[in-house]
Amino acid sequence: IEENADRTPVNYLLPPGISRVIDPGQPQLRQQNEQAMSLKVKELYPGEARAVYKNTAIDMRQYRRLQMFTHAEALPDYVTHPQDGELSVFVRLGSDYQNNYYEYEIPLQLTPHGSYSGTKGQKEVWPSANELDIDLSVLTNAKKNRNRLKNLPGSNVSYGKLYSEYDPEKPGNKVSVIGNPTLAEVRTMMIGVRNNARSTKSVEVWVNELRMTDFNEDGGWATQGNLNVQLSDLGAVNLAGHYETAGFGGLEQSV
Repeated sequence: IEENADRTPVNYLLPPGISRVIDPGQPQLRQQNEQAMSLKVKELYPGEARAVYKNTAIDMRQYRRLQMFTHAEALPDYVTHPQDGELSVFVRLGSDYQNNYYEYEIPLQLTPHGSYSGTKGQKEVWPSANELDIDLSVLTNAKKNRNRLKNLPGSNVSYGKLYSEYDPEKPGNKVSVIGNPTLAEVRTMMIGVRNNARSTKSVEVWVNELRMTDFNEDGGWATQGNLNVQLSDLGAVNLAGHYETAGFGGLEQSV
């Protein structure tokens, strides 16, 4: 925002609900910069995608939702201007980029060129239709559905073939799974742009504030029992049992 608040063709604005952080290292009240990652894709062929990635080590099981703000605009120097829905942004989570991952894909609405300001401008630069806001159970449910269909007689569904279905909460958004990914060990994260049109397209996409929310604060429980039985002169029987649910443990313990 420090460098591009007056940018053209679309000026940079904070995403809705986001505030700039006050720099604690300065004696005066100075706001830190706020910024997004820009993905500028030129002459993307039909069916192709381009992406950025990061290696991670994240356990997502204790969170319920994954969120991210997304903006899209046509590049002014290119005549191959896309229309709404022709391009999409996707987020890929898994243990690798090709054989074991979940993917969530959202058709993009483009922000018209112009100058924007205020709360209304924030919603136009960062439209809610582009926002990634998913229940993580949508990913695991797609995997369960894939596994169920795989076991049907004559099914052509397999672990090595990409399986896709649409989000029941947001029917235009596609959920895909391949291999055997797990939210307990997310080793790679990828954010990309895909061309779903029949012709070459160019676009600039901003992505911002990828985050997990709705931390599971439900406590777990545990029980332990011991049974000692002395059978006269025949012998003794000792039984011990222990049961523990997710969320139980010390503060220093991981899940």
